[in-house]
Amino acid sequence: MIKKLPGWLENRVDPIELLFRIIVGGIFFYAGFLKINDLQSFELSIRNYKILNDPWVALIAITLPPLEIILGTAILIRFLYHGALFISCLTLIIFIASLVSLLARNIDINCGCLGLNTSVQIQILIDISIVLICIFLIKYSKRNNKKC
Repeated sequence: MIKKLPGWLENRVDPIELLFRIIVGGIFFYAGFLKINDLQSFELSIRNYKILNDPWVALIAITLPPLEIILGTAILIRFLYHGALFISCLTLIIFIASLVSLLARNIDINCGCLGLNTSVQIQILIDISIVLICIFLIKYSKRNNKKC
């Protein structure tokens, strides 16, 4: 008599997909955690972009860190997975557009993302890479759902 395996063991996790989930989810969780611990300097960072005025700067400073923590956690544990990946892509695209606007306006600031001291150009490349990973995760997940 052959016993059926539990669902969590039956559906093995692809190591590449798991690695990408840990990278993207970890980055969002860590970024939100860093920002939430020092909201005043995060608000100052937003002001340095010279895109938004009050009360929008304060609203973004208060809402973005918890959103990043929620998105990171959702991606890590695959809870509301596609929505979390889509919102992550959207926030990254908005952030990339903000960074490109800095370049276009010839404003040189340290974005301070993830506690890294990188140039705007390097941060754009990092963010584009994360968006591409998110797109891969969305497509990979949809492809695997069709096989079932």
